[in-house]
Amino acid sequence: MGFFDKFKKAEPAKPAPITVETVPTAVYAPVAGEGVEQASLPDQVFASGVMGKAYGIKPEGGVIYAPVAGTITATTDTLHAVGLSTDDDIEVLIHVGVDTVNMKGEGFTGFIEKGQRVVAGEPLMTFDSEKIKKAGYDDTVIVVITNTDDLAKVEPIAAKHVDAGEKIFDVKVAD
Repeated sequence: MGFFDKFKKAEPAKPAPITVETVPTAVYAPVAGEGVEQASLPDQVFASGVMGKAYGIKPEGGVIYAPVAGTITATTDTLHAVGLSTDDDIEVLIHVGVDTVNMKGEGFTGFIEKGQRVVAGEPLMTFDSEKIKKAGYDDTVIVVITNTDDLAKVEPIAAKHVDAGEKIFDVKVAD
């Protein structure tokens, strides 16, 4: 170890997982906070439903947990979004904030990579709500079922407040 090595910034520690009692036909909240119904989402692309059924959460914490067990199908260099797919082919997108792509990863730390298997409740990333707000962006976490049209049923469960790991969608796969 050289002299300057002790001044290097340490990698942030991965948060501990949470316990989620799962069923394969449900999607769970990736973060605790105030629930936001789709029509009230602060981004028209998500609010309109063009990307699929969605649910928003005004976050109370800064850790995004896996809302399902499955495989990471997409990540971004800017770390503001992640895609997952379950073994039953339910496709989920988690998008942290509105227009946060413009932050170029500042305030975000990822713990996953494409192709990785995760269990529901496993930490995927952290984010800094204060940095998002100071940059002038909304920090609403949006969960989208991107293949809504391929599924028999996608029903959001309206709630004024959700805890991380609480069910936010009932899903029925097509027969």
